Amino acid sequence: MKSITLIFIFMLAASFSFAQQRYNDASNFIQNKQYDKALAIAQDYLNHDSTDIAIKILVDLSTTDGKNPKVYEALGDAYYKMGVMELSVNDYQKAESLDSLNALLKYKTGKALEKQQSYTDAANKYLQVIGLDSTYSPAYLSLGTILFYAKQYPNAAYYLSKYLKYNTKNYDAYFFTARSFFLMQNFPSAADVAKNGLIVFPNDVKLEKIEGLSLTFSKKFPEAAAVIGSLPDSVFTANEYSQMGQEFKFGHQDSIAIILMDKAVKKDSTLSELNQEIASLYLGERKFDQAILYYDRRIKSDSTSYSSYVNKSLCYLQLQNYDSAKASLQQVLKIKDDYMPALTWLARTDQYMKNNEDAADVYNKILKVVAGSEDKNKAEVSEAYGFFGYNDLVKKKYKDAIVSLKSALNYAPDNAQYHLWLAQAYAFTGNKAEAGKEYRQVLTIDPNNADAKRGLKLLSF
Repeated sequence: MKSITLIFIFMLAASFSFAQQRYNDASNFIQNKQYDKALAIAQDYLNHDSTDIAIKILVDLSTTDGKNPKVYEALGDAYYKMGVMELSVNDYQKAESLDSLNALLKYKTGKALEKQQSYTDAANKYLQVIGLDSTYSPAYLSLGTILFYAKQYPNAAYYLSKYLKYNTKNYDAYFFTARSFFLMQNFPSAADVAKNGLIVFPNDVKLEKIEGLSLTFSKKFPEAAAVIGSLPDSVFTANEYSQMGQEFKFGHQDSIAIILMDKAVKKDSTLSELNQEIASLYLGERKFDQAILYYDRRIKSDSTSYSSYVNKSLCYLQLQNYDSAKASLQQVLKIKDDYMPALTWLARTDQYMKNNEDAADVYNKILKVVAGSEDKNKAEVSEAYGFFGYNDLVKKKYKDAIVSLKSALNYAPDNAQYHLWLAQAYAFTGNKAEAGKEYRQVLTIDPNNADAKRGLKLLSF
């Protein structure tokens, strides 16, 4: 052990001795004005990370060979390695003042400024590099990266795209370019860059995510679905799933829209309003049982989602489960007793159930609710009077029917059915002239109405 220690001490001493000898050689070269040889020794020290000795030689050189830009460039390199950016920038700038057309030198200045977090100055320096040498690709990458983090996405995309023409193997270049295009909503370009990046970096999740989102927003739904389906759920946020779901919905890709929206709700329960959208999509696909399930989920998270109650009742009506439809409507009316869609569908449901007396009660309530604002609720008012008119017509209360149907037509003058019932009521009272007038009005609205033609024939018109 003692002999090993002695050997180590000897080697260390020899190393110091050799280093001192080389420094002495450099000093002698400087004294003899052999500056290039002294600079070569300093560069060799720099290459072997002996920055302290290199700096000593270079400082000596700067006092004797002060017009040589390579000396200051080497000093800048030394300070850069040491992490002393202020001194590095200072010496690089001195070198630039002596060699203003050196693109590499300006690039080094830019990197030192960037390390110093002087990003605007660094970006301007990279622009100078590109101005001197438009093929110097590292400047495009450095400039584009600064602009990306500065959220200047159009400019970032421009310079990074330039870089990719020279170098197609840099991951950050692909990611920053694709992300920049995506954030500036140039989705086709974002998808293309991500796709090209995946050729070089296959199965990269971040690039695949950008591709999937970009294809979705570019309306390329089959391609987007393939990419999205290949990725784990953890890749996308709840909001991203929600946004993609909406895009697929607007693209009439309902089955995939349902899957994406469902994933969004599972990730974030505060997005419960999507349950109603999912339910509505199922309703559109006539999958009523599934729709009811999601309307119930929406109601569970928000009992004031009145439209969910109504739409749920519509599903039950399609399934001819009238009792459940009525119960759903009554639930919402317990919360908001003047909710017009619920009142209207409750009256209709009672008619489906042949509960005309109950329907009449609901229609009377509708007329009370809208009293004073009938013109704003013409559809509901005309439907109520139309019901009363038809009901009286069936009960042979023709005069009452005429009154109600004329009221209905005040709010729905182009309703052929109301005109037809009114014509029939007039005919039963023996008023052929008014009956004929109403039948002809029906044919003006509906020229092929067989009942109106038959009515005119019976009146001998």
